[in-house]
Amino acid sequence: MCLILGFMISLAWVTNENRRDRIPFTSADQAGRINEQSVDLEAFQQLSSEVTKLREEKTKLENAIAQKDTGSKTLNESLQEAKIFAGLTDVQGPGVMVTLRDSTKGTGEMGGQVGVLPDSIIHDTDVLQVVNELIASGAEAVSVNDHRIAGRASFRCVGTTILVNDVKIASPVVVRAIGDAETLMGAMNMPGGVLAQIRQMDPSMVQLDKIKKMSLPAYVGTTTNKFAKVPKAQ
Repeated sequence: MCLILGFMISLAWVTNENRRDRIPFTSADQAGRINEQSVDLEAFQQLSSEVTKLREEKTKLENAIAQKDTGSKTLNESLQEAKIFAGLTDVQGPGVMVTLRDSTKGTGEMGGQVGVLPDSIIHDTDVLQVVNELIASGAEAVSVNDHRIAGRASFRCVGTTILVNDVKIASPVVVRAIGDAETLMGAMNMPGGVLAQIRQMDPSMVQLDKIKKMSLPAYVGTTTNKFAKVPKAQ
């Protein structure tokens, strides 16, 4: 009895190895189902292997994207800092506003004739000296009548008007500077400074205000170099 029972159990024990060996002893319908099951197992194993590979590739791509995003973020932050330094982007912050006006008391006698006194008019040199004083005192961004002052900014008089970056402006001239307001105020009110000299002619020619928050436009002039080139590495 035990021998018969052991034989029957051995016939019932099915593995991947003996499944195909038993196909000749089964009916056609049973043989088809066994073959289908064998093919499905092989396909499942292959699919599982592909899924594992895809997961590994996905992990590699995620790591690469994370590293690229970090590098891109750092590069973008450096680019924005460079644009701010060059004046190529709008900025806002605290600072001071200097307003320069031609004097209404500007007539006097010169050489026996009555005319407009030169010191009663705001000149390009006055604007340039104000801008230089602000920058020397720590101003991080400066504009003149809403024209941003950058590396190639120029100031010159043409007749009764002033050219700033080749754009005509006239009195009143409004100079805005972003920086430490207290420091800038102290510099502009310095005895013997540029504003003190203008005030000697007429105190009403100068107005100095502390501003909690203001916006300065970006520089819109040319940035193309025709002659200056970056030297090649030796």
